[in-house]
Amino acid sequence: MVAAALPPIEGEKSAPWPELRDDLAIFSGPKSHDGLPTWTLHDPLAHRYFRLGWLEFECLQRWSIGNAAHIAGAIFEETPLDADAGDVEQFCQFLSNQQLIKASGVEASRKFAKQRQASKTGFWLWLLHNYLFMRIPLLRIDSTLKSIVPRLEWFFHTQFIGVLLFFACIAGYLVMQQWSHFTHSFLYVLTPEGVLATACMLSLSKVIHEFGHAFAASHFGCRVPTMGVALLLGMPVLWTDVTDAWRLSDRKQRLTIDAAGMIAELTLAVFATILWTMLPDGPFRSGIYLLASTAWVLTLAVNLNPFMRFDGYYLLTDGLDIANLQDRSFSLARWRLRESLFGFGHAAPENWSAGRYRLLLAYAYGTWIYRLILFTGIAWAVYYFFFKVLGLALFAVEIGWFVIRPMLKEMSAWREQIAAHDKAIRPRVSWLIPIAALAVLFVPWQAHLIVPGLVHAQAESTLYSPQAAQVKKLWVQEGDTVKAGQVLMELTSPDLDFKIATAQRQWTELSDQLASQSLELSLARRNPIDAEALQSTLAELEGLRAAHKKLLVKSAFTGRIRDLSDVLRPGEWLAKDEVLGDVETPASTVVAYAEEADVGRLQADGAGRFYPEGGDLLPFPVRIISIDKTGTRQLNVEELASTYGGAIAVRPDTERRLVPEQGIYRVLLQVENNTASLPMTVRGRLSLETQPESLVGHMLRSAAAVVIRESGW
Repeated sequence: MVAAALPPIEGEKSAPWPELRDDLAIFSGPKSHDGLPTWTLHDPLAHRYFRLGWLEFECLQRWSIGNAAHIAGAIFEETPLDADAGDVEQFCQFLSNQQLIKASGVEASRKFAKQRQASKTGFWLWLLHNYLFMRIPLLRIDSTLKSIVPRLEWFFHTQFIGVLLFFACIAGYLVMQQWSHFTHSFLYVLTPEGVLATACMLSLSKVIHEFGHAFAASHFGCRVPTMGVALLLGMPVLWTDVTDAWRLSDRKQRLTIDAAGMIAELTLAVFATILWTMLPDGPFRSGIYLLASTAWVLTLAVNLNPFMRFDGYYLLTDGLDIANLQDRSFSLARWRLRESLFGFGHAAPENWSAGRYRLLLAYAYGTWIYRLILFTGIAWAVYYFFFKVLGLALFAVEIGWFVIRPMLKEMSAWREQIAAHDKAIRPRVSWLIPIAALAVLFVPWQAHLIVPGLVHAQAESTLYSPQAAQVKKLWVQEGDTVKAGQVLMELTSPDLDFKIATAQRQWTELSDQLASQSLELSLARRNPIDAEALQSTLAELEGLRAAHKKLLVKSAFTGRIRDLSDVLRPGEWLAKDEVLGDVETPASTVVAYAEEADVGRLQADGAGRFYPEGGDLLPFPVRIISIDKTGTRQLNVEELASTYGGAIAVRPDTERRLVPEQGIYRVLLQVENNTASLPMTVRGRLSLETQPESLVGHMLRSAAAVVIRESGW
């Protein structure tokens, strides 16, 4: 496409009129969705393109007339367009705001200086805008691309797609012959070596992807001024500047550039798959496997997403032939939202057909929801991956700037338009939506707290004498309440004490003997039997000591002493396996864990219900017995840990203890009216009665708990 100069038309100048910059160029653009012609205005200094409609093009053609009313009159007389001076002045203001006119005179220079000053940002504001995504240009390869592209013309023929599909079928057939091996090879990705290989192969794949865009753009005559790397949350992401594709009026050419990166990666994947089936096992084959399986799946999953400004967005934009799709859909959605809520009666930003109108609204609202989820997820990511002070600050910035700020900005626009509206705003049915949303957020309707828990059914444990022994001391009586691990009675066995003393003496003698022999190497070599005897004696001694520990009879769980034997008096002898009594739990108990932000809502003697997992058992009532005053540093109930399928997120420490990721407090409860028989342990969730609380109140308390915990207060 050849740039056309803006032709001057002689006309009367009745007032000062801004002049267009001499370096601007205009190109024929594609037909709009309604069949009207468009043009593309290129600003070479800023490397920006502007899509102009018929009216704007006619304004530029008559710009030298020098008067808005005269330009509008000429357009009205010479074209079928209905234009007035306001339209021309609005377009002139747009050109001025985009700095597309010459700065002549003190007033114009002052205006441009003010615009430039307003565009400058301080360091912290710059960092705020760029810590999520920052581009770093690395290569200027336009001339290199232009020298290589003629040798790659065959890639852009339709026959190439046919050849690619043919080899894809071959690759699929070959993989099916080794399908079991292909699927099991994925386990390699999960190893440390696999992670490193994945990073290397993904890097190669992304380089091919970006060169696909670059070669396609250069093939169609577009400049590719730079290629580089962008930092997305600190992660390197390659990018290619193909903005010059705006020059192209052929939509198919733009779509080809948009899809070229993914097509290049798919081509790489097809031939990598064929190569994988032929290579012997080894590191190289494992690396090729990643190109054949993982890389292209990831690139399609990311790049086909139209809600982010990746390939999928530009494919949708050029497929619908709607330039600036995101901005225009957002503008329409904001207008629709304001009209639905307040009925201002303002005209729509643009006139669209019914189908495109619904499509743009769906796209805008879908993008808003996606961004809310994405930015919230990024906020949690930076909170967890950075050290606590920085993570907390970045979390607040992320939520405040990218989530709350746009909402407040829109509400500010509502307030301004309501103030400027000349008629009173009448109540509308659509108000029920925000009213209901506010009610859900601020009305204290949450009167229950859901927490994970584990029920221990009523149990009984019989106490036995571990061996023939004599009662030394009795620490409990009939009906006493005991705790898990508490010593109930102490037994003694003179025979066992004698065996321990004998084994200890024998071990000491053998140790001394071996110690003296170690001074003479030849003696040590001639007496290997002594070393074996020492090990045997040590094993015997450890076994005797373990048996001696069992003479301290302990309770296996918290409960009550029942049916204590009458012979349990100091000095009485007991036979081996003689029944000593029973320990029973007075009732089924439940151990639950509440988050730090929620534990304050619970009170002792509070009621609730336990809902067992699986649905085989009916819910049953429970009542709070006690609430721990300090947080749980180590989770001892493994059934509730996330590593065992539970709901409490934990991580193992260096000693393999389960450490909760969040602050939690233990809550003990008792099952009421426990008439039904229960398994020994049942995992489930509890619904506990609390003081009513709103969602906003809960979020504020949770935020306060996080701040206090992470700041170390």
